[in-house]
Amino acid sequence: MKKGKKVLRRISALFISLAMIFALTPAAFAGTLKDDGYYYFTDRDGTEMKAPENAFATRVIDYQPGNPWTSVELNKDTKYALGLPCEDEDMSYTLGAGGTLTLGFDIGIYDGDGLDIYVFEVGPSVEATKVEVSNDLQTWYDIGVAKGATAGLDMNGKVPEKARFRYVRLTDLKSDPYGEWPGADIQGVSGLNSTVASNWSLKEIDPEIVPDNLPDDWTQPINREQFAAISVKAYEKLSGTTAIPDVTNPFTDCSDIEVLKAYNVGITAGTSKTKFSPNQLLNREQAATMLTRVFKRVSMNGWTLANDDEYKLNYTMPAPFADDRYIAGWARDSVYFMAANNIIAGIGNNRFAPKNVTSAQEAKHYANATIEQALAIATRMVKNLK
Repeated sequence: MKKGKKVLRRISALFISLAMIFALTPAAFAGTLKDDGYYYFTDRDGTEMKAPENAFATRVIDYQPGNPWTSVELNKDTKYALGLPCEDEDMSYTLGAGGTLTLGFDIGIYDGDGLDIYVFEVGPSVEATKVEVSNDLQTWYDIGVAKGATAGLDMNGKVPEKARFRYVRLTDLKSDPYGEWPGADIQGVSGLNSTVASNWSLKEIDPEIVPDNLPDDWTQPINREQFAAISVKAYEKLSGTTAIPDVTNPFTDCSDIEVLKAYNVGITAGTSKTKFSPNQLLNREQAATMLTRVFKRVSMNGWTLANDDEYKLNYTMPAPFADDRYIAGWARDSVYFMAANNIIAGIGNNRFAPKNVTSAQEAKHYANATIEQALAIATRMVKNLK
């Protein structure tokens, strides 16, 4: 009897120890969504973290349950892998042993400072899950395995520089293929560094055209300084050479090195002899003109901004836009050259919207190019005029 009591005491002590361990290990995420638009949570290792509210997965693209899979119907529902994680551990999607789950996002996830993607998995430990990213559901980049104490991953060195991704694929690696819930149990996936952009633009934009001076919301109007940097990138990509900044800065309101490169190449001369107006919003006829100068500099020997009138563009003139009368004389040739080469299209009803001509149009940014539009037309120019 004494021997039996000792065994029971040892078993009891073991269960108490295990209970204490699990009690110290968060099984579900109890984060907080704050007014600044971020979801704040604590990682398993005690690190305080945050993820943008709009950077969580919003739709299920595909799923392939593993084998074995859970028999609990609740945990077969993929909707529990979308949006913000839930404090209730039961509300999760179980991958099953070797199962896969492909999720779509409304933003573009990119490689920024520190961790870039976080997988919210419930349970006492992070079961090994392979994580991949893609922007077209065809080319996938393996960014590592979520496992152990944290489910955060860094894309640094594993994806093309400045690329943005809208899809994440999770694959359970069968580290725990047993029990009632085999495989990883997912409550959410979030990008920690993300760009707000339209789906069409992220599919089209060449990452090599993206400069470093852009904010994370690409749906906003672009200013002259930002577009100068994009134009320089387009010039370097089209010419295969590196742009050099002008050693003398003629501008009193801007000293940005990319602007000085654009000035030296001949992409821009500023809004006056001494002003560049870096924060002035770019309009569509200005975008067409600056990119046309890039093309001329690369393809026409001897061209400079000073002798621009001597170099004529060779293209078939398309039908005039309905708002042709609003296109400035200095921009007309560039606008129709870009339109003829399918680089810049109209905005509908055969209108080009070259610039804002009324206060109402200006308030609505009617003729202002957005950041993603500017990146897209620069990408098209390099592709179509190479």
